[in-house]
Amino acid sequence: MSAIDETTETYEKTKMTNLYETDFVEWTIKQAQALSDRDLKALDWNNLKEEIEDLGKEQIHAVSSFIKRLIERKLKLDYSCNIYPRNNWQTEINNFQDEIERRLTKTLLNKIDIDKEYERAKRLVLSEYKLELPNKCPYSFADLM
Repeated sequence: MSAIDETTETYEKTKMTNLYETDFVEWTIKQAQALSDRDLKALDWNNLKEEIEDLGKEQIHAVSSFIKRLIERKLKLDYSCNIYPRNNWQTEINNFQDEIERRLTKTLLNKIDIDKEYERAKRLVLSEYKLELPNKCPYSFADLM
């Protein structure tokens, strides 16, 4: 590779990194195009790797968050005597189930820690209500869905 080619390649990589920092949407469009074209030199490998890893983590976080919120509402429904909010809780449960179904894959399901989300949901419920809640999560994933 000539010195001019190396300089051009370095310039293009710097330009792509700057685009990543200044216009993320345009950066994603260019990266998608480079992937479509199988143009390996146009790929911003470091940032692309980071974004793919973050995308996976975000999917796990989103499903975990919906599961926590679902458990929270189920605990309120199952252990609280409050009458008025029950219909709202059931509506929210239905919405959370829909969101989980939209996002969930078999691989993702294996990465969700229901016990951890139960502890988080339990903490929230106990901050609102004085209830006796089980120490361990009383729901399986099938029960929640």
